[in-house]
Amino acid sequence: MRPMSGEELQAARRRAAERFTAIAMLYVPEGWTVQYRKSLSGRAFYVSKRIEAPRPVTRKSLYIFLHECAHAQLHQPIYAESKSTYKRIPKHVIELEAEQWAHAKMREHDVAVPKDMTKRAKEYVGRKIRQAGRRAKINPAARRFAQT
Repeated sequence: MRPMSGEELQAARRRAAERFTAIAMLYVPEGWTVQYRKSLSGRAFYVSKRIEAPRPVTRKSLYIFLHECAHAQLHQPIYAESKSTYKRIPKHVIELEAEQWAHAKMREHDVAVPKDMTKRAKEYVGRKIRQAGRRAKINPAARRFAQT
């Protein structure tokens, strides 16, 4: 297989960016708005129904975008019901669910999830477990995810 020319590489990147953006938009909940960030970080704002995430043009930025969509899809209903209910779900469980959801959506669309991305997801959940403190009740599934 011959290496791609510069033009071919640019065209392939444009196609990937268009595909990733189309995938991301499938998961923005109705009534939510999106604001793009320049950094590779994201946040879901439940009350204002806003997702802030990088423009989903690479695998990594798509993953971050989907992670924030996961919060909107999975955790907005909980937050809307009652703030006290939301607070009782440990942060490490919320993040575990968002990480697993983002992984699943990428795989559903045949977007490979690199091992280093999975490793970072596990480290992130592990960090949330450590932040919970020694007296917190840690979800066994989250512990297994972070330790594998």
